[in-house]
Amino acid sequence: MFASKVETYHFTKRTIAMEQSTTLFLFILLAFVLTRGIPFIGSFAPSINTLLRHIGRYFSNLNTMFHEDGHALMGLIVGKGVNRIELYTNNEGVAVTATYAGSRGWLPRVIIALAGYPFSSAMAYLFFYLLIHHHYDWLFYGLGSVVVINLLLWVRNGYGIVWLFSIGLILGGIYYLQDPQLMRYSMMFVGALLLVESLFSAFIIFVLSIKYPNDAGDATSLKQLTHLSARFWGFLFFAQAVYVAYLIFHLIY
Repeated sequence: MFASKVETYHFTKRTIAMEQSTTLFLFILLAFVLTRGIPFIGSFAPSINTLLRHIGRYFSNLNTMFHEDGHALMGLIVGKGVNRIELYTNNEGVAVTATYAGSRGWLPRVIIALAGYPFSSAMAYLFFYLLIHHHYDWLFYGLGSVVVINLLLWVRNGYGIVWLFSIGLILGGIYYLQDPQLMRYSMMFVGALLLVESLFSAFIIFVLSIKYPNDAGDATSLKQLTHLSARFWGFLFFAQAVYVAYLIFHLIY
């Protein structure tokens, strides 16, 4: 009888894990459709293309925020602080940090320029790790704290402020409703967005580093600082994103 109960317990645990994995996969698919599929479909429907692009880009900016926060965090740790962050409607962003002058500031500038893509990938992994362990409340309050910090301390352009405020309103609405399932699904959705965007944004910078090595964002900045090819840095960003995505799917399945 005891053995039967143990078998039932393990069967139930496996069933719950399979249901969670399926749900996470569906959210990953939804995130892909919203951030990559909709803008692509919009290119074939010019009359609604702008609206569709903005819907996808609105959600994609969560990854942009974490990317720029990675630069900002390294600016606080190894530099002289953060001046401002700007988030734009086209999913691009910029973090302006202060570093030491001359050779003393060379290594901090390299670390700061390097931090964005690995940090957003790390946040995607952290989200899925906590999702797998059912710490939805940690993720919810953590994300809310990041939004508030960015809004009060770092983000200074108009669109970035409005976007952060809108995300704060959404999180506030979820908190007000006090629905555990809504909190769970919303954090799954955010984790899926971070996974999809951390992977695709790294792929895009890799492609740009090949086609336009002098206009490839962080890869170009690192090229100027280290004299290593922008292609090398673009490949490194994409390789680490693929590896982290592999680790995340290993977590899920």
